[in-house]
Amino acid sequence: MLDAKPVELLWTGGFDSTFRLLTLLLDHRLPVQPSYLYDARRASAPIEVATMDRIRAALLQAYPDARELLLPTRIDSVPAHDPDDDVQHAFETILRDHRIGDQYAFLARWCRERGLREVELSCEWGPRGTPHALEPFMTPAASQHGLPTFRLHRDAPEAFQLVFGMYTFPLMRMTKLEEAQIATRHGWNALLAETWFCHRPTRKQRPCGFCNPCQYALEEGFGARIPRSRRALSHLFNATLMPLRGRARQVLRRLRRHALG
Repeated sequence: MLDAKPVELLWTGGFDSTFRLLTLLLDHRLPVQPSYLYDARRASAPIEVATMDRIRAALLQAYPDARELLLPTRIDSVPAHDPDDDVQHAFETILRDHRIGDQYAFLARWCRERGLREVELSCEWGPRGTPHALEPFMTPAASQHGLPTFRLHRDAPEAFQLVFGMYTFPLMRMTKLEEAQIATRHGWNALLAETWFCHRPTRKQRPCGFCNPCQYALEEGFGARIPRSRRALSHLFNATLMPLRGRARQVLRRLRRHALG
């Protein structure tokens, strides 16, 4: 499959995108073009880059044949934007009813700037957040390489088309636990143990236990990757301050929409 067009994969060094990377390289023997957008505002960005480098080295040592298939990671800076552009307005429209990460606005602008379509986004199934927002508009499809995936159906609202229409979603109906079970059968656990997920690492570069990815890790049964002391503080935070943070975010979003007119 060396003559096949490389799969465009957004890779962060996280569990889901790394699982997809391994599936494409080792199961399907397809060339992969990983891409990463470096957000200098996020404390975890340097750790994510170092994590991807570490995973790449371990992967190629364990599976030398993958060297021909894994292209150098394309690392771009987050693109500048005009607050009045159509992607930003579409993103703000989705935020009125759904909680999705800020990264989806700049990812959509980046895909547009590079003229990319059929980019794989490794969203696994979940009861809230981005997968929950997208679920009503998903339809089964085949990727350009004939692999099963999902994409937005044609009747999805325009705002969703602008922000998510350039992606395919191969993991949309798979849970992280199912990914972990497949990884165990394939012997990929050591590689996936190197992945990173926290957005606000501590000074010792350990997961914080409070950011959304840490919260999802706790909910999905992966809390062992968070230090015990941080897990205890996180449980206390969820019982006391978390509801207040959610309401504060809603107020800020309403103010932001009002300011944008």
